[in-house]
Amino acid sequence: MITLTPVLEWWAADCPFWPIEQTDFYLTVPRKPTSLQVGTLAWALIGRSVTADDLSLTATDAAQAIERYLTGDDDDYAPGGLRVAADDVVIEPGCCIGLDEWREWLRVIGGVAIDLGHDPDPKIEHRGPVVRVWKDVGQARSGPDLDPGNPHIDIPRHTLPDLLGAVQQDLDGFLTALRPWAQAIRADLADPLAAALDRRLQITEPLGI
Repeated sequence: MITLTPVLEWWAADCPFWPIEQTDFYLTVPRKPTSLQVGTLAWALIGRSVTADDLSLTATDAAQAIERYLTGDDDDYAPGGLRVAADDVVIEPGCCIGLDEWREWLRVIGGVAIDLGHDPDPKIEHRGPVVRVWKDVGQARSGPDLDPGNPHIDIPRHTLPDLLGAVQQDLDGFLTALRPWAQAIRADLADPLAAALDRRLQITEPLGI
């Protein structure tokens, strides 16, 4: 079974404002997250807005941390992306790619080989009705340079709309759970935070496929 799963990079700084999980480098965005998972994902997004270069915090409480995120740049990227998995092969997004770019995968349906980041270097290769996703191509970039024995996943192109629809449902589930989580911190921040997340991760806009 092939899956596309939204993930966020773990933010290394400790969170003094709300409980979070100690977890892997990539955080899965589940469709029905627990409150603890919501807090962990929220910190992955908000932590960068309230952490200075020396890792000191620039907010004094949870509400101020959320406010700093709300006043930040909507164009700031959210490190992460889409994890591709099938059987025992798992392909994580590379560096310098954001979950806010997940809709770039819509272009893959039309034959575009989008950037999946680097270090490692996952790569998309179009093979007729199949989209091959290589786990790490290193310095090899295309065609005969790629060893067919290297880990990869072949995605039937016609399945991509449903896979991306499932990603949108996962993100929408997180968005839904974020509101009551934020209300518990300060009620008037819940709707603005949800709206900002929706805007920055482009969650609820129709996919058009």
